[in-house]
Amino acid sequence: MNFEPTDIAIVLVSFAACVYCFVLNRRLKALQNTKDGLGATIMAMSKSIAAMSNSTQETRSHVGEMAVRLSSLLQDANQTCERLETLQTSLEATQQNAVDQVTATQTELGIMMRIILDQSKTRIMEMTTLMQRLRDLTEAAGHVPDTAAPVRVTQKAVPHRVG
Repeated sequence: MNFEPTDIAIVLVSFAACVYCFVLNRRLKALQNTKDGLGATIMAMSKSIAAMSNSTQETRSHVGEMAVRLSSLLQDANQTCERLETLQTSLEATQQNAVDQVTATQTELGIMMRIILDQSKTRIMEMTTLMQRLRDLTEAAGHVPDTAAPVRVTQKAVPHRVG
């Protein structure tokens, strides 16, 4: 048997191709291995993507619920603010009304006190005049009471008249 150099080259190339195929086969098996290879990585990534998708969906639903709740709370807060503004306006009006009433009452009281004082002055002047006339009459009658003897004064209850 005669071997030609091309035959030897073909056998060597075929042997190298077989070795190369064997190495590639081992690498592909290693990549497809679900424990350590690329398959495991792809499975882990698929699980992570599914978990992220579920988490995103849950987060979106929670955010939607929170937005509805926040909207409700904002409406309640706005209504409460309106009520507080109304109450504040009412309180300010009530305060002004109370101040006006107190001022009017003080003015009326001052007027009444002046009237009562004027009436008291008039009564005192009348009493002074009567006392003076009584002295004059007593002196005119020639009877002068002894100044050393104490004078007894009795008071009668006099009803107050206002007006």
